[in-house]
Amino acid sequence: MKKSKSITLIFFISVFFVFVTIYFYWRQFGIFPISESTEKWGQFGDYIGGVLNPGLSFISIILVCFTLHVTSKQSMIQSFESVLFELIRYHKEHRDNIKVVYEEGTYIGVEALIWYVTEVKFNFLNIVDDTFDVRYRIKDSIDRIYSEDMFFSNTGHYFRNLYHIFKHIDEADFLSEKEKIKYSKLVRAQLSSIESGALMLNGLSTLGNKSMVYIQKYSLLQGFTLSGNFKDDLDESGVLNLYSDKAFGD
Repeated sequence: MKKSKSITLIFFISVFFVFVTIYFYWRQFGIFPISESTEKWGQFGDYIGGVLNPGLSFISIILVCFTLHVTSKQSMIQSFESVLFELIRYHKEHRDNIKVVYEEGTYIGVEALIWYVTEVKFNFLNIVDDTFDVRYRIKDSIDRIYSEDMFFSNTGHYFRNLYHIFKHIDEADFLSEKEKIKYSKLVRAQLSSIESGALMLNGLSTLGNKSMVYIQKYSLLQGFTLSGNFKDDLDESGVLNLYSDKAFGD
């Protein structure tokens, strides 16, 4: 849309410039009848060429620069999207590789994330001293999970890849804020509600704290869920208030 508007504007400027050039010539010499002399027509041609050529050449240079800019941005977007879609593919692989092993069975993928949330819930309600500040309580409850890496394997890889996806979007300086939001919504659509809930918890951990800025900026907690009534427990204890309202918006 912006590209077509810019080209249309340049076109009308060019037409206006040609019109003004002819207008001033005719205003000055238009009292004379149209000459049949080739010499007079040659002089008119010299005038038109001498006045119009520099201006139109300058407009041509602007068009060339504009075209190079658009082509360069399109090339950068193609490269950006190539990396983005590759990271999304890795996201699915990392999610499917999350695994937790209990005596009664092994759980992988989204099911493993449900157990991840369940373990955090158990730590928060039963293990960590509830006299501590709520920020410390939830952080310690999640950090305990990461201290048992052999218990919950590949969880860190999964969340790190998600972090790099949104970092890749946020650091693309050639994209407008509207375009960044569009790509972030595309990625957000790949996340199930339980994945969003697990992402919310990870953002409050020591290892995942850096992701909070992207979680809030790109509203990644819209429609998130947690197992059982854990969401209500976190809301009542004030944990959800650790995120800005924008994190839960659209």
